[in-house]
Amino acid sequence: MLILVNVQEATSFDIQAYALTHPCVWSVCRNAPTEYQNYSIDCCTLQVPLNYAKPNQSSISISMSRLRSSNIPSNNTLFVITGGPGESGWSIFQTIAEIVPVTYGITLIFPDHRGTGLSTLLNCDDQFSQTVTLNCISYLTNRWTVEGLNQFSITSAAHDLSIQIQAYQSKDRLAILSFSYGTLWLDRFLQIYPNLVQASIMDSPFNPLLQSMSLYNTRATYVVAQFLTYCQIQTECIKYFPIDPPAIILQKILRDLDLNKQTCINTYFSQYKINSNKIRSTLFFLFQSALRYFDRTIIPAFIFRLDRCNQEDVAALDFFFQTQGFSTSLSNNTSSSDENLALLNSNVLYSNIVFSELWLSLNQSEINQETLNALYNATIMSREDASDVIVLRSAWPKYSLDEYRYRVANSSVLMIAGQMDPATPFDLATHLATITMKTRKLYSIPLVGHVIAPIASLGYSCPLQLILSWAFPTLFSSEWSDPACIQDLPTTIDFIGTTEMGRQTSLILFNVTVPFGTSQQQQNGTSDCSTLSNSVSNHMIYIHILFFFKVLI
Repeated sequence: MLILVNVQEATSFDIQAYALTHPCVWSVCRNAPTEYQNYSIDCCTLQVPLNYAKPNQSSISISMSRLRSSNIPSNNTLFVITGGPGESGWSIFQTIAEIVPVTYGITLIFPDHRGTGLSTLLNCDDQFSQTVTLNCISYLTNRWTVEGLNQFSITSAAHDLSIQIQAYQSKDRLAILSFSYGTLWLDRFLQIYPNLVQASIMDSPFNPLLQSMSLYNTRATYVVAQFLTYCQIQTECIKYFPIDPPAIILQKILRDLDLNKQTCINTYFSQYKINSNKIRSTLFFLFQSALRYFDRTIIPAFIFRLDRCNQEDVAALDFFFQTQGFSTSLSNNTSSSDENLALLNSNVLYSNIVFSELWLSLNQSEINQETLNALYNATIMSREDASDVIVLRSAWPKYSLDEYRYRVANSSVLMIAGQMDPATPFDLATHLATITMKTRKLYSIPLVGHVIAPIASLGYSCPLQLILSWAFPTLFSSEWSDPACIQDLPTTIDFIGTTEMGRQTSLILFNVTVPFGTSQQQQNGTSDCSTLSNSVSNHMIYIHILFFFKVLI
């Protein structure tokens, strides 16, 4: 049964008056550098009510970081809010600082959602653990009480964002760029505060009506199938699969792994303790993000090699498993502390928001663990969820849905969606665009995955130009606002290494320049290439960001 709670009492607190009397005081960010990419970096931490309906009781901290030029004057400020839920602004600020150079004359601000980053953190224990268990739930309710934990919600974060924007106290043109879950955070903000910023952009929009985290993998499966179909319709790729297409072969590999009958894995890679879940999640990691635009191209070749398993394939696959962080050790611990990891992402905040209001879509029935497992086992590339996720959600002290949950803001918004996005699927974005046609504009980007703007770092600047020209139309030439540039983006996928980037990707991930290989080909890798391979693994990306904060142990 759907229960919506009226939260008007929460807004009886005069947020505008509070923000105007508590302006930002900028200072050095804790454990962070003071400059990057010719930007200076500082932070503003504000005290806000834990519960906006009871503002005179407990308070928490909300933080935001600012990147600005010391030499170039700016009258334009871009607030960047990121995804998860649970990710902090620090998880993406390096990428944004690199694709939006200081010479553009834009001040960048990265708010940390309450519960993550340098804002008050949600943790599972006093050592900042983010391992969500039943013991974690007990710790949270003792630390915060159920009512207190319930305040770490999307609506509370929307109120926080309004305070951060108003406490900034700038006469600049203000715009908000949001990514993934951040687009839902932005939508909630715009429902309540439609007039605080001059422009809003949603990159990879989350559909508030139809998106369901419980069906995340199921919806992603359709996108994965579409991706592999591009191999089937390319003669140069499908010739390596004369009997069964790659999706069918991968399905067989996973089934054989479950039965401990996968010959290649058992014979040559038993030291990595590979199971079907690990293959699913590794391939999905290569596929999901738009930043892995080229990495995903080796997936059909990976399937082919694991099925064929000749001497060359074994060498290439071993190199691949190592670059993806597969280890012979029983422990996958990094050298960083839980506190440092929580700086980038809070699994607790993720659980609190997802279990409370994102697990089910509008009118969706509850789902049990058996059904969830069956749906997962039917996938060939997917994110791995906790095996006891239904137990955890049942025990979680969920907050009630409020009046904003199944509504959509009617503000003017630019939406950018990738046609091959498994996390916020394109069909859901087009549905959202259809029902908001009067106020929103949608640009579809061909063959691109989740979170699109950063592909500017790969040489595809069109989406970023459309975003920045929408945010600051007088700052850039009129050509930047012309969506005709979308036609210059690739409409085919290089699975076989015909392009230089395709060959380099194969070299990075397989240590050979031809993805599918030849029986006569010699190994071409070097130690430098191995280092580059490691740099693109999930583990090493995380460590690189943490090192940036100079907080590694």
